[in-house]
Amino acid sequence: MLVVVGATVLLAALVGTASAGRLSTSSLGIKATFARINFAGGVGTVECEIVVEGAFHERSISKTRGTLSGFLTSARITRCARGGVTVLTETLPWHLRYDSFTGSLPNITGIRAGIVGVAFRIREPSFGIECLSRTTAEEPGTILFNRETGTGATISASVGGTVRCGGGFTGTFSGTTSSLDNGSGTRVTVTLI
Repeated sequence: MLVVVGATVLLAALVGTASAGRLSTSSLGIKATFARINFAGGVGTVECEIVVEGAFHERSISKTRGTLSGFLTSARITRCARGGVTVLTETLPWHLRYDSFTGSLPNITGIRAGIVGVAFRIREPSFGIECLSRTTAEEPGTILFNRETGTGATISASVGGTVRCGGGFTGTFSGTTSSLDNGSGTRVTVTLI
């Protein structure tokens, strides 16, 4: 009897985690306004505000590492406090590829994706030195969508990455925002299905 009860509990646990093979979003659209993205490396740190918009391919996304899940179709710098950045718009759209989740099933706290194709011309603040920077499949940028456990709402997003910059040096970029919605002011929710 004890073996049957143990096997039943184990089977129920396996079925509960196996059924969470996909993520479901409440909206296809996504918009994020980063009040400050830092580009560091070389001589100084560049600080700029950027707005990005995009879309998921489908409302249901496979939790398989590397799966193309959406695109960032628009990116614009609204202002820079230090230095300057130009978005190389001819490289849009940028690819979002599912990477992993944070937390533990079934209560995940975040969803991480790689961002491939992000391309900027960066001008550092001290000497005006410019370099071109682009994320690749081998060296992607990352975005972590932080999720509210109870509701599944995306409450913030953090970006980061290390990129090569012309001139023989490597730089980093990073930033966090809580200004994240579907493009119409409604938070995007993500649930396990």
